[in-house]
Amino acid sequence: MINGLNKTTDAMANGLTFHRRRHAVLAGNVANSDTPGYRPLDLVRGKASPLELGLEQTSELHLPEAGTTDPGRGETFFDDEGAEPGLDGNTVSVDRELAKVDANRVRYTATSRMISKRLAALRYAATDGMG
Repeated sequence: MINGLNKTTDAMANGLTFHRRRHAVLAGNVANSDTPGYRPLDLVRGKASPLELGLEQTSELHLPEAGTTDPGRGETFFDDEGAEPGLDGNTVSVDRELAKVDANRVRYTATSRMISKRLAALRYAATDGMG
């Protein structure tokens, strides 16, 4: 019983981490909407084979190249293409990126609420309904 609870809670916590990381990527796209030649990135979860990086990632804060996989997290960065390139070569569609930010926020909030309810039920059971 406890092992199943831990697996579920860990999976939901990993979901929160993924949505937080994806928010940072999407916010970066919006922030670079006026940067000439910028191509938006996105982040997906899933099992993908690690690709060899041409450059060394010197900080955990650096985002990998598009199309690369973080083998520890099972997340893949990819070039999202966005809209048709403007005269400056930028392909960011601010409306599209903001829609993805909002959808990501909804998923984060739902996962957070599920974790809160699960922990509240555990607290209730641990205190025999007195807490």
